[in-house]
Amino acid sequence: MPLLFLLAFALALDGTGIVRIGLLCALLHEGGHLFMYYWLWRRWPDLQLSPLGICLLQRGRVMTPRQEFLLAAAGPLSNLLCCCAVLGWMRLTHYSYAGYWFASTNLLVGGTNLLPLPGLDGQRLLHSFWQGP
Repeated sequence: MPLLFLLAFALALDGTGIVRIGLLCALLHEGGHLFMYYWLWRRWPDLQLSPLGICLLQRGRVMTPRQEFLLAAAGPLSNLLCCCAVLGWMRLTHYSYAGYWFASTNLLVGGTNLLPLPGLDGQRLLHSFWQGP
């Protein structure tokens, strides 16, 4: 509950929109995982909201290393695609600070999740890579 209060407080005082852009990039990242899960198993996963983020509940589902790799890579890939899309759009129309914030925040969210630390996508990618086909 204190985390939710801090988030509401940060959103209320955020005159620049950085917190909102960061939340949007995090939601796009998790959306990449959701759509990959649906693509792999043709059903939506159960979600659990925790103070550390949104967790996909596997409910005993055993994944092959390929499925684990695809599921873990989908989040950072969605951030990279969103970054490229906004930079391409700005090149065609006009450049803006909000566009650069969005692009760089997507790179930060996706890149941070690629770190090989427990709980992040990078650790799951390494685990699936070392397990083999």
